[in-house]
Amino acid sequence: MSTMVVNPRTGLKLGAVLRQAWVGYRRRLDEELTAAGFGDHGFPDGRVLRICASSELPTIARIGRELGISRQGAGKIVASLRERGYVTVSASTTNGREKVVALTPRAYDYLAAHRRASRRIEAQLRRDLGTEAFDGLLRIHGALDGDEQPALRDYLRSADLLG
Repeated sequence: MSTMVVNPRTGLKLGAVLRQAWVGYRRRLDEELTAAGFGDHGFPDGRVLRICASSELPTIARIGRELGISRQGAGKIVASLRERGYVTVSASTTNGREKVVALTPRAYDYLAAHRRASRRIEAQLRRDLGTEAFDGLLRIHGALDGDEQPALRDYLRSADLLG
């Protein structure tokens, strides 16, 4: 009979440890972004800004499709980003019903701060753990079929966890 491996410090099993590690990473990232002047950020601001930055013509409908939510839900997120100075919204020149979303300089600054914070956290973890242990974390991703994973929203929807 095999026994389940647990974290000797916390008594947690792998799934719980991975979830807590993700929360810890997000907390550190949030702290760094707040220190960089982006304490007003929230979920899913970063994802929406990245969608806009990587899209030739980012629209509210496209943001909704990318996030797997309604156009109305995407419109609420975009309105919040607009109120906080991250995006501007204008009418589409090709479709009167559609709204085009453009990033402001503040949004580009946020995205750059996010990248810098992510790099700092990764470098700190690599220093704290050592290269071998850090690379072991990356191997866990591969061992769990990391390259073949669906997007989280797609997995949750297919597993009927989103309703």
